[in-house]
Amino acid sequence: MGASEDVRAAAYAACRVKDEAFWVEQERNIQGALGQPCCTLSGIAASLMKTTGHFAVVVHGEDECASCFRHVGPAAVQFFCTGLTEHEFVTGRTSEPLRRCLRLVAEELAPDAIFVLGACPVEVIGDQFEDVVNAVGKEFPDIPMRALHTNGLKVGSQTAMLDWMFETLAGLPGETPRDPSWLRKLTDVAGEMYKLDLRSEREVVTEVVGQIEAVLADVAENRVAPPEDSVILLGLPRVRYDGDASPEHVRVLQAAGLRLLGNYPQATSLDQWRWITWARNGFVADRSLYPKLVRRLEAAGQAVHEVPLPIGVRQSLDVYRIFGEATGRAEAIAEAVAPLAEAAERALAEFRARYGGLRMAYAIRMNNNYDADELAYQGLGDFFALDELGLEMTLLVQGPPDKRDRFEKMFERRGIKLPFEMFLEPWVMADLLSAGGYDVAYLADHCRNEANKAGVPMIPTRTLEPWLGGAVRNLQRFDHLLRELRGAR
Repeated sequence: MGASEDVRAAAYAACRVKDEAFWVEQERNIQGALGQPCCTLSGIAASLMKTTGHFAVVVHGEDECASCFRHVGPAAVQFFCTGLTEHEFVTGRTSEPLRRCLRLVAEELAPDAIFVLGACPVEVIGDQFEDVVNAVGKEFPDIPMRALHTNGLKVGSQTAMLDWMFETLAGLPGETPRDPSWLRKLTDVAGEMYKLDLRSEREVVTEVVGQIEAVLADVAENRVAPPEDSVILLGLPRVRYDGDASPEHVRVLQAAGLRLLGNYPQATSLDQWRWITWARNGFVADRSLYPKLVRRLEAAGQAVHEVPLPIGVRQSLDVYRIFGEATGRAEAIAEAVAPLAEAAERALAEFRARYGGLRMAYAIRMNNNYDADELAYQGLGDFFALDELGLEMTLLVQGPPDKRDRFEKMFERRGIKLPFEMFLEPWVMADLLSAGGYDVAYLADHCRNEANKAGVPMIPTRTLEPWLGGAVRNLQRFDHLLRELRGAR
């Protein structure tokens, strides 16, 4: 190796040392918080992929920052990249590629909105790319374009990232909600028309055509529930299984004459984000996570009510009670909930009588998935659902042991007075479970092998089903696990 190569190698090593120190410092900034850090580019991009709708995402940067989004998720085909080169970064000539990309996307795709995400090199050179976005936006006034200075250089919290993205979506030009049932009605009528043949009686054909015209008339009149009869949910878990066509909470709201516009951000579309300010009442799990979004909703005249996560019997009943009190429909909601509550409370009492006193480990601060319901209440949204089971619970917290005092104060503020242990890495989980003599564990899914090593049955975190019907099914899952355990012993 020549002298010049030695100099380059030394310079490279020095840069690596500085780079490592930078990231260590960034990690130190968020240690002691239950929420995990994230790159805002990947976080917002991953979250937008969960949103359906006719919109486009432009990654303003090099190809590598967009390559991981090309074949992932239902919205992946709507991702584009300016593909900046090293020469363009060095010379600062980044405006023209972005301008050309935005015009092409707007002209060829004509999306309902375009979101431009900045990559790390763009932030390094101080590119004020919002100037280009705003200028091109004036050329296409019907297509809202939003520039977001995302990057991975400064580690940020998932909660701040989601609040930023949600407030941006809620800030799109608002629309009056549409009743999605018209499409189902039209499909049903079209099915009847498909059954007709040329020999059908004229009166029959006329009747079916009249039904289609009636459905289209409903669409034209845009019949929707007024704001006082509309509600939105924010940050509540999505129902993964419910035997009925409509989820339990939707049926309860409908029984009280209320229409749910959306459970944001779970399974919501771009259209639904434009409806979010229409409702008179909004219900949010942990409003402290969304200061920007809550301010926008309240500025639009919406009353924002905080609710617990509807996981378990007690929390689900609390949410329904708040629904009724906030909307003035307490009696109707209580009547609809009564049979569900009776079944859930009976199942809970039977479970406590059978398994009360068994030991359970509950691990937290192990996931990084940008899910609003998992971030709620510092990741402890499931705690009270597990606490009501009557098991002896210990918290296992992934984090630096020297931050133990800080976590202890967090737990005290939330009324949690349980023993807890700190651990640094997931691969020590088997030893922790064995030493603790636990009968069951509630762990991140990637700890399954560790639980198997320790011989402790587990349920993956954030897989508990919400609402009262879900609480009954959760009890059945725990019962199945613990019955097998007793049989093995």
